[in-house]
Amino acid sequence: MARGLTRRWLIGACAVGAAATLVGCTSPTLPLPPPTAPTISAGTAPGTVTLASAGGVQPNALVIVLNQNPELARNERVSGTFADETGSWQLEVLARPGDVLDVFQEYESTRSPPVTVQVR
Repeated sequence: MARGLTRRWLIGACAVGAAATLVGCTSPTLPLPPPTAPTISAGTAPGTVTLASAGGVQPNALVIVLNQNPELARNERVSGTFADETGSWQLEVLARPGDVLDVFQEYESTRSPPVTVQVR
């Protein structure tokens, strides 16, 4: 009788452990926050600005900048770079005063909401 109870207890414990593992694997991950608003300074070429942020994104994240100015060619409206191990990054983009830029971060398969900044 004791052997039967022990066997049922082990089977029950294994079932609970398996269920806990499945629940842990299916739990949602936390959403990726928007990047910290970058500083904006003059770029090295006319019609460009340099965006920079110290620790403003997930370490090693992909940083994407979308210029909302429809007058730019589509391939000139999108720029990107990778952050370093501290989440810091710098990128020169085509933009002029008045342009509105959306800055996203992507890490693994998750994209953050944008932080929107305007070039002054």
